[in-house]
Amino acid sequence: MKLQSKFVGVSNRLKLIIKIGSILIAALYFVSQAIGGKNGIMSYIVVKKQVIERKKNLENIKNKEISLERNVHLLSSSFLDMDLLEERCRIILNYAFPNDIIINESGLYSSEM
Repeated sequence: MKLQSKFVGVSNRLKLIIKIGSILIAALYFVSQAIGGKNGIMSYIVVKKQVIERKKNLENIKNKEISLERNVHLLSSSFLDMDLLEERCRIILNYAFPNDIIINESGLYSSEM
């Protein structure tokens, strides 16, 4: 007894077209996922940009931390910079001597009246 093909009455050429078509569809699916999928090339580019931005942000934060640590060191009890201490006290307490000249962002003022 002869085994019959699953596709009875379908020519060999049509079988070949169906096989090649299904392979192409599978290949297109995998290529599209490699480009635009969750872990694809486009996602990689977005994540890489985020990493660059966050590294810049981290660099700015580190620079600010270094500046603050320097100011704290200057105000510490082991090393007290009197000029910096006086400047901070005047700013915080809003105090000036009568003959002081005050320069701020909006202009030049004299405390003498």
